[in-house]
Amino acid sequence: MSARPSVHASTEVPIPTQVKKNTWLLAITQAINGAGMQLVPTFGAIQVVMLLGNAAFAGLATSLMGLARVMTSYFVGGMTDRRGRKAGLYLGLWLAMVGALLIGTATLLGSLALFCVGALVFGSGVGAVQQMRVAAADMYPPSRRAEGLSLVAMGSLLGAAISPVLVFVAERLGLTLGMNQIALAWLMVPLLILPGFWLVRSIRPDPKQMALELGRYYPASALSSNAQALENIEKADLARVRVAAILSAVTVQGQMVMMMAMTPLALKALDCSLSQISFSVALHVMGMFAFSWPIGRLADRLGRQPVILAGLAVAGLGALLVGMGQGYWVISAGTFLVGLGWSGTFLSANTMLADVTPATRRGQAIGVLELWSNAAGVSLPILGGLLVEGFDLHTLGFVGALLVLVPLYQVLRVQEPKPGDYR
Repeated sequence: MSARPSVHASTEVPIPTQVKKNTWLLAITQAINGAGMQLVPTFGAIQVVMLLGNAAFAGLATSLMGLARVMTSYFVGGMTDRRGRKAGLYLGLWLAMVGALLIGTATLLGSLALFCVGALVFGSGVGAVQQMRVAAADMYPPSRRAEGLSLVAMGSLLGAAISPVLVFVAERLGLTLGMNQIALAWLMVPLLILPGFWLVRSIRPDPKQMALELGRYYPASALSSNAQALENIEKADLARVRVAAILSAVTVQGQMVMMMAMTPLALKALDCSLSQISFSVALHVMGMFAFSWPIGRLADRLGRQPVILAGLAVAGLGALLVGMGQGYWVISAGTFLVGLGWSGTFLSANTMLADVTPATRRGQAIGVLELWSNAAGVSLPILGGLLVEGFDLHTLGFVGALLVLVPLYQVLRVQEPKPGDYR
């Protein structure tokens, strides 16, 4: 821990103007994407219950989204390693637009099959757009890498503000037009996504190219120590770090998705309005992204490992509060903490994996993390629906709290004498 003062000095490496500009463009793109994605936890379970007539498969929508990301994340990661990060972002925006239109149309027609297709297409798009995390990691030196990821993640905070407005407008317009309000909200999503194409086009140069020429943007002193550290890490230690990062991300992603897939049903049982449910989901998303920047700074100053551990603890507490089911505000507080815990763990785990992966393989590495994270997102919401249907919300909260114990052993095995250094 004696190296800690040098860590504080290294975090003051200045960020070039071009990197700042690209970061803002990525953050706004993330906001656009996040506003549409927020409709999944807001309406997904409700739509499935409407189409099926029972809650046993209430997590189907979220699971389909996760399944789509499982199927495409590794492929998209490899594609961005070959063709650049912008290629993955363009692909994701197109798929998200088409998927939103299909989901809205399926809701109007009452077609479960079309809804499932739309969920798969939309989920593929959302997964592809997540390559912006890789883009952020590409542009920043190790001493400020978590901060760089956090600044892009902050864009979803704007998405959290946009989504309730979208739902409110859809509610009022739906009443005027005599049209299904949930379907209308989905059909309005492409209007949000269209500007994203211009934003991505404005990112120059491609972040992957910047990663290959990082010395042009930062002094050699900010990069040489990390390059030397990577060379000195034993293969066994490198594997240990990767397993810890991926397992942490998988656990917290699956737990978060499971809790959020079921929370709207719990609120609906309390006779909450669509706007109230949307606001509760917005609180959850605020937990996920509102504190991303300070969390990123902590991960750069204190280390990735301690922030991962703190995030797991907070996520477990949030699950217990949701499971209590004691009114709107207790449940909403729980969803906020689940999101906050996710933020600390997921952000730090992504940074940890990027730390030990060269830029030429970083997209595929994050793709692997996405693949397994979303595999958990496929299975756990279905488990959550079965728990709620067969038992109660209390059981769901207890299981959600137990899940955060899964990666503890592997995370504690990681040796991180200073942030981003695993020698």
